[in-house]
Amino acid sequence: MQEIEWDESHSVGVPSIDEQHKRFVALTNRLFQAIMNEAGEAELEGVLNDLADYAAYHFTHEETLLRMHGYPEDLLAEHRKEHTALTDKVYCYIAMYRENHANLDLSVYLFLRDWTTEHMSRSDSKYSAFLVDQNAK
Repeated sequence: MQEIEWDESHSVGVPSIDEQHKRFVALTNRLFQAIMNEAGEAELEGVLNDLADYAAYHFTHEETLLRMHGYPEDLLAEHRKEHTALTDKVYCYIAMYRENHANLDLSVYLFLRDWTTEHMSRSDSKYSAFLVDQNAK
């Protein structure tokens, strides 16, 4: 098993979003390293909290950019549902971890890895051309 590697297939062509995606990948990889290194409770919970906070920040930025450039509301609502589902799942992992620290294992990382790469390459790619045409930064 390995960390996520950023490559151009993850790019949506919008500099601010690509940079935030790279940061999200780095945080997800930080969780992988913390789990693999059997980090202490405080570090693991800190990484999960950082992931949740950064996801909320990024999703707000992305949705605001889409709205600001006139992305169709029905498509934005669909995209927002995916963001909400991930945020809810991360907060669920945090709650489970707080209740039983032994529950945090690689399945959390695998979920985040798969969701992140799938979301960037499939869901985010749906709006890519739209924002590039709008010259979004």
